Amino acid sequence: MKSALHERFRTLGERYRTERAKQGRKRRGSEAVAPGFDRAAFRWLGDEGLFRVALEPAQEPSKGGEGLSGVVHALAGFAAGSGDLGLATSLLAHFVCVRLLARAGTEAQRALYLPRLLSGEWVGAVANTEPRAGTDILALRARVVPTPEGPRLDARKCSITNVGPADLAIVSARLAGVPPAHAVNLFLLETARPGVHLRQVKDLTGLATSATGNLIARRVVLPADARLGELGDGVRLFRTTFTEERLLTGVLYLAAVRRCLERGMAHAQSRRTFGEPLGRHQYIQERLVRMRVAEETLEALLDSALGGLSRGEDVFGTLSIIKLHGVETAVDAAQGLIRVLGGKGLRKSEGAEGMLRDLLCLSVFGGTVELHKVVLYNETVKARGRARPATSLDEALEVHDAGALPPGLEPELCALVARCFPGEAKVHGRYYYDTRPDLVVTVRRGGALAGFRTVTFREVMLGGRMVKVAGLGIAVAPEHQKQGLGTLLTQRVLALLAGHGVELALAFLIGRAAEKLLRTSGFSRLTAPVTYLASDDGRLVTESMPAYGLALGGSALLEEIDARGGLHLGVGTW
Repeated sequence: MKSALHERFRTLGERYRTERAKQGRKRRGSEAVAPGFDRAAFRWLGDEGLFRVALEPAQEPSKGGEGLSGVVHALAGFAAGSGDLGLATSLLAHFVCVRLLARAGTEAQRALYLPRLLSGEWVGAVANTEPRAGTDILALRARVVPTPEGPRLDARKCSITNVGPADLAIVSARLAGVPPAHAVNLFLLETARPGVHLRQVKDLTGLATSATGNLIARRVVLPADARLGELGDGVRLFRTTFTEERLLTGVLYLAAVRRCLERGMAHAQSRRTFGEPLGRHQYIQERLVRMRVAEETLEALLDSALGGLSRGEDVFGTLSIIKLHGVETAVDAAQGLIRVLGGKGLRKSEGAEGMLRDLLCLSVFGGTVELHKVVLYNETVKARGRARPATSLDEALEVHDAGALPPGLEPELCALVARCFPGEAKVHGRYYYDTRPDLVVTVRRGGALAGFRTVTFREVMLGGRMVKVAGLGIAVAPEHQKQGLGTLLTQRVLALLAGHGVELALAFLIGRAAEKLLRTSGFSRLTAPVTYLASDDGRLVTESMPAYGLALGGSALLEEIDARGGLHLGVGTW
């Protein structure tokens, strides 16, 4: 992270710290001036070009964009330099709004709103959280109903950063009159419109220089072109937004630790006790070394997550680790700074106690610590399930092209299926249901076929694009069941799928015994129906067996399937 870009914006942070110190002295000199969102400072940062960093270089080549990496460095430099986690939190929300508009907005939308947001003239917000839905975008109650006057929005959003000063909010809502699969959408809302009410929350524990509030829209008529992105894009866009928001929240933890370390080191080297520098005492050294370790660890985690995102990898687990480690170490650093400073640390002018209060608020920003523990546990289950078990000397795994099976293998496969599923007349004489697979992975014990998994590749239409799906089948000889062969076959197949560009692995639960296997391998049950056209007469069939899916590469396909109300496989199943 210590690039030329980082140093450039760290210099900007230092410059702003000086300006902030002057403003702080003015504020303390007048009791009538209460803490709050500093719109003049926000506009000053816009004039300095800070918000233009959020644009992708290829997206707006003439506007000085640096992309997500630039935002990370700029925000880290500003927050560490100024020590103002409140305003930094507002900047974070504004950055996310700018990037979402630049990513999904039409040319007309970008031309209308981006210049105002980039200059700091307007403040942006992203409003998704609702009183009864939290951040669960699939449980939204906000509604947009088409009317002769235009789309009409009714929404109640709570605890939204920048609500109060925000001029533009990106609001999530369900659009009436369209198929359920396309209902969740995002809408651009100018907060000055009639029917919009902003109620700022003024009794937060910390983040006094930010703004948090509730947004209420009652029968607000929107422009015809207020929808952001394609119809039904809401889930996909917010998935990306949540990821970036959580990454940038980790940057604030890093900035807090870095500022504590810099202030603590300066005091330890300048303060003398008992005739020697304070930093010579081991207790002080221990406190500062903990800050140094926390800084280096957080920096490495953020760098890893940023690199993973640039490569299209799933970084949800890493972001949860950043959250848990970041909150803990940032709070520890702020407490440590108070102890290093001694009596001075209790003064509000030092900023340590204010940082503690800010960090308490940030512990629930971007999802609570408890939520991230659940996410991380699920990621751990997936990671452990995907760990390939060791193959013993008498077990041999082989991958076969189903179009060119070795002589004698197909009768073996059919015989094993007949033994495993004696009551399934549909598969008698076959080793698959109704669509010949593309690959077969077999495992043998003592030379005899002990089990196999089939893989059927298919492209299905989802949300206006083609998605490559792999349908999985399995059979393990009764005498070899519950001995790890199913896990062995499953993990071998999942490793194969990565090289075939598969985005979704899908399996149907024929027997309850396979449910544990699927869950420990990272699969989740689909709540939406799976349909296909019968291969014999073309009738529409809704699959009666429970379907389990695994989104590969960190995609949001499972959420998208639920949001769109189902998954259609085309002709036949497997």
